[in-house]
Formats: sequence, structure tokens, C-alpha cells
Amino acid sequence: MTIVIVVDCFNDKSNGTAVSANNLAQNLESKGHIVRVVAPHINGENKFNVRERWIPLVTYIAHNQHMHFGKADKKILRDAFSGADIIHFFLPFKLEIVGVKIAKEMKIPYIGAFHLQPEHISYNGNLRWIPKIDDLVLWLFKYRFYNAIYHIHCPSRLISEELLKNDFKQKLAVISNGFNASFKPIAVPRQDDLFHIVMTGRYSKEKRQDVLIKAIKQSKYEKNIKLHLKGQGPMDNCYKKMAKDLSNEVDFGFVSKDDLAKLYSQMDIYVHTADIDGEAISALEAIACGIVPIIADSPLSATKQFALDERSVFKSGDSKDLAKKIDYFIEHKDELESLKTRYEKSAKDYDLSICVDKMIDFYKEAIEDFKQIY
Repeated sequence: MTIVIVVDCFNDKSNGTAVSANNLAQNLESKGHIVRVVAPHINGENKFNVRERWIPLVTYIAHNQHMHFGKADKKILRDAFSGADIIHFFLPFKLEIVGVKIAKEMKIPYIGAFHLQPEHISYNGNLRWIPKIDDLVLWLFKYRFYNAIYHIHCPSRLISEELLKNDFKQKLAVISNGFNASFKPIAVPRQDDLFHIVMTGRYSKEKRQDVLIKAIKQSKYEKNIKLHLKGQGPMDNCYKKMAKDLSNEVDFGFVSKDDLAKLYSQMDIYVHTADIDGEAISALEAIACGIVPIIADSPLSATKQFALDERSVFKSGDSKDLAKKIDYFIEHKDELESLKTRYEKSAKDYDLSICVDKMIDFYKEAIEDFKQIY
């Protein structure tokens, strides 16, 4: 098949949607499919570069979150769509909205995806104070984009349940974004006797890394904990100030995909504090490397689905409860070791290759359905 991916952010590997789009594109190509990508700031074979769309104030906030908006260039979209079997729209913005209209004109099948929760916008735009703001954002997404979509990819069961609750009538396919097979345990010698905790992801309000820093301060074993808080984002300076008085210097900064598996293999636990997550691939990658997670039980985060029992779940936003969970594993390292193998095995259900096969089946289903739609 010739598949077109339309996404506003493709090159920035610190953006979860961009990482998912890249993983999908590479895996589809490895299975023999032709993949074209329409996005800003890209170049190369089968890459259709559109200019970045500048929106006053919004673009500034988006850049802080490592997000871009693509300009809806109709000529480039038509060129990319020509001869395609199906088009995969990732986000509900102008580039995709115009792209759907052109796909209809050209009578090419397409699907949409639901990667962006309304709460991502309200948190990062400092709009939480506005009553019903998340309902309004979801209504706008639905009115401007999803009403024209017949098939929606949901990266988790939580997303599909939210859409059903909000009266989405489309065909919904729950398919994990999956993790790359390169994430597996690596034998790396330990350099010290400290208890190493890692969390990776954007430094942004909804990720709640502040809860983890506070929890370590409240731990009985604070002097023996080394925190690795890997990422980048607008809360960088804030978190560095918060972490200044920890006994062991925090390991901040972005880490490349190639170095992540090695880093994970040196850790004792992975902590995921986010209030909002459609599916955290970073947590999956860590689990695949044999790290036991502790995950926030937020009702807006699907990541808690990866927890095997209550030892790996803490009350969302509650640093004291997280500190208790951390202390438990420090005191029961024998349980930690036995759980590592169980978690590594549990990740196999989310292998990227398996997930992409499911996506291909969804594409074929949509193509068949569009024979009636068109």
C-alpha cells in the first residue's frame, strides 16, 4: 500500500506524537509499504514539507512544548495524496482539516487519530480556570475535524471510552502506539550503591514531575536515591530549583533514543506521575527494559493500564503516597527483582511490529468501508 501520514510535528523526537508517527512510518516501510509524510521541517524521499503555520501567542506556547503547526498548502497535499491507498491524519488542526477536504475531493480513503486530549491544551495554555474549558475544546475538535472522520485510531482503551462517553459514533480501533524492539534489557555494570529512579518526558505541567521531586524529599531513604529526570520543556528551570536541595544531584536533560535502553537498564524503578496521557510510550519502553514502574492512577491517564498490581500504582498528585511506594521497593528489593521479569514479559503485547500489523488491518477495513462511502 501507499500510505500518507499527515502530522503537524514529525521531526521533534521529544514530542510523543512525533515519536509515534516516526515509529509507524519506519515500521510500515520495513513491512514493504510506501510511506509519504506531510509535515513541517522535513526533507528527503517521500517527505512533503509544508511551511510552519504561525499563530500569534499560540505558536510561542506550542514551541515551548516542542510542538509545531503545519500550513495547509493545498498543492503539496494534493501531490502527496496522488495515487495513495489511504491517508492517516494524526491531529485535529488546520493542516489535517484541509487535508480531509482534499482527500474527499480526490476520493481517497482516510482515517483520523485521537492523540491530543483537550486537557493537554488547557493545562499548557493556563486555561484550567475557565469553566468547562475541556468540554469546549473537545467540542471544537469534534465540530472542526472528527465529524468528518469515519474511522478513529485510539492509542488506548481510555481514549476510546472517553470518545464513546462524548457520543462519538465513528468506528474506533484501540491500537497501542507500541514500543520499538530495540528496547530490551542490556547488561550494564552499576557504578554505585544508590537507588536509581528514572522518569522521561516533557517538562510540562500535566506531566507532574514536581510530585516525584517532592516524593523523594519525603522518602525515608532520600540520601540514598539518585533521580534521573530526562526530558526538556518549559518547566525545566522550575524543576531544577525544586531539586536543588536533594542530597544527590538530579540527572536532568534530553536523552537520545539510542541511549535510552542503556539508561533504563541501569535503573531500579521507573516513575510516571502524569495527570494526562493517552498512552505513555516512555513507560512502555522502560517496562520492556525490565524496569518496575510506579504509575499515577489519574482518571485521565491510560498509562496505569501497564501496572500489574497495586504496588505499581500511587494516588495521582499525592507525593506522600508515592514516597511510600518508593520506600516499599527500597525495603523489598527481592520483590523488585522478581517483578522485573514479569514486567518485561508483559510489554511483549505492545511490541511495535504487532501494533503496526493491527493498524494495517484497520487501514484495510477503512478502505473497504470507503467503497460504500464514496
